[in-house]
Amino acid sequence: MADLREIDVERRNRAARKFVEQYGNQLWHYTDAQALNGILTKKELWLGSTANMNDSKELVGFIENLKKAVKEALNNQYEEKTAKVFSEIDSRLKAEYPYAFCLSRAEDDAAQWERYANAGKGVAVVFNTEVLFKLVYFNRLIIGEEYYTYNAKQHQLCGLLVDYIKNDKLEGFSDIDGLIDNLLLCAQIHKHKSFSAEKEIRISPYFVKDDDPKLDYRITDVFKRVYIVDLAEICKKENVDFESLIDAIVIGPKSRQNIEDFKWYLRKIGLPNLADKICPSECPLR
Repeated sequence: MADLREIDVERRNRAARKFVEQYGNQLWHYTDAQALNGILTKKELWLGSTANMNDSKELVGFIENLKKAVKEALNNQYEEKTAKVFSEIDSRLKAEYPYAFCLSRAEDDAAQWERYANAGKGVAVVFNTEVLFKLVYFNRLIIGEEYYTYNAKQHQLCGLLVDYIKNDKLEGFSDIDGLIDNLLLCAQIHKHKSFSAEKEIRISPYFVKDDDPKLDYRITDVFKRVYIVDLAEICKKENVDFESLIDAIVIGPKSRQNIEDFKWYLRKIGLPNLADKICPSECPLR
């Protein structure tokens, strides 16, 4: 009889194959040379606070629309309790703001180069979807698709909140904190429709508080909080070769990076197999 670990691994492998079928063999992460150096030399992923992302309505847009839908469903009754519930949601959001590592199904995309890779002068790390999914699966991280809609009126959470506010019912949840947990996770995967061309896949931890030991800072033009995912530790734990996680490193269309220098750098930091995975972008951005 298979032991529990074997059963879990098979479940993970099936989920990984399904994820690849749905989202493709590769996921692109557009970035700059400094961030790439951190990924490769430290073998880390730096998950940024979603408070700093370029969607000014990140998270709050979905919650604002949900609040509006709930109030409409209640015909503006139960105002005091509605305000209390959404005050709790706001407090949780401020105390446990989500962190994310953003990937894209948009391959060699001009808008992605311009927006996220130093105006086309940076690089893109092309991750192997299956390997990445397997690393995430057992390590308290979520990987999933972003949805580009704030249509909260039709969302299941609207009905659940209405039922709680009106009737004190919590179907499927032991308490209001559990419902808010679910709500915050849902808010995290909804963005404004104007960002839909990004085709984003996001990796996130569950809930992060300010005293989390995995929080650190990085300095770019400003100080930024980041949540550190230790890829070296996870790769060792899952018996995965770090270099197999990356299918390619693509040099941006406006970069002046010398390919031979780049290959030398990769061999210098002990990643010789990645030196054979470098290629220039074919995007005609200028």
